[in-house]
Amino acid sequence: MASSSLDPFRLAFSEPSWDDLRIFLAVVAHGSMNSAAKALGQSQPTVARRIKVLEETLGLSLFQRGPNNLDLTEAGQAIFEAANTMGDAAAVVSRTAAAYRPDPDAPVRITATASVTLFLSLYAAELHETAAPVEIAYIPTRRRLDLASGEADIGLRMRNLPEGSDDLVARKIGQIAFAMYARTENPTAVIAPPEDPTLSRQAAYVAEFAQGRTVAARIGDMPIRYQAAKAGLGAAFLPCWLGDSDPDLVQITKPEGDLIEDVFLVMHRRSRNRPNVARVANALAALFKKNQKALVGA
Repeated sequence: MASSSLDPFRLAFSEPSWDDLRIFLAVVAHGSMNSAAKALGQSQPTVARRIKVLEETLGLSLFQRGPNNLDLTEAGQAIFEAANTMGDAAAVVSRTAAAYRPDPDAPVRITATASVTLFLSLYAAELHETAAPVEIAYIPTRRRLDLASGEADIGLRMRNLPEGSDDLVARKIGQIAFAMYARTENPTAVIAPPEDPTLSRQAAYVAEFAQGRTVAARIGDMPIRYQAAKAGLGAAFLPCWLGDSDPDLVQITKPEGDLIEDVFLVMHRRSRNRPNVARVANALAALFKKNQKALVGA
């Protein structure tokens, strides 16, 4: 009796090779062995052979092969979900290693919220001139990127100092004030953020302001919210440096209390000793100091 090419007992105790799992992840990501081969810089027969070895090692068929398609089997989907976690962990390892042996010519990556990144973009030429010849990369996101694993070199964080790592160093470089702005002094509509008012101080403030007014839209992205307010949709919560600089907008509320937030420049201890990172950090601190009045709505 002929034995199956995928004998479930033959290699029951073998551990799959990470190289084979990496190729498997590439095949799933690119949809075919040929496309995965091109992405990996390998030949299609090599990729097909490594997938076969992986299937034999696991004792499972990972793909349902059709004439023009390659679909995961139920087992293949389960293996993919497990291996994908390993792939994410491997990426973290690679970033962490790179953070300890950085390319001196690599761009210095700054992560900040969209509103802070928009402010930086207005002075990008000035920052470039001050930090030259260092190249700067801007990463606008509300997610706190992991500085320890090398997702970014400098983080501009609002309100509170970061917690949870003794390896992070922070310094306050300024403040940013916020207020409600609209095309008219008595707006009847409000542009609200999408967050639950119980989970965000900004959302709670806007919800209180919206009492007796119509919520015209919910927009989380600050630059888009600004454009909607400028177009006359309603009052929006904006940073004062932006609202005050636009002659089409009127400040409806005064920035005070929780509407004035501290800004901290955060780095990992190893990063602050890199000359290029230190150069960009000093340029950022100088920029905030120079514009401190506009930033707090003075």
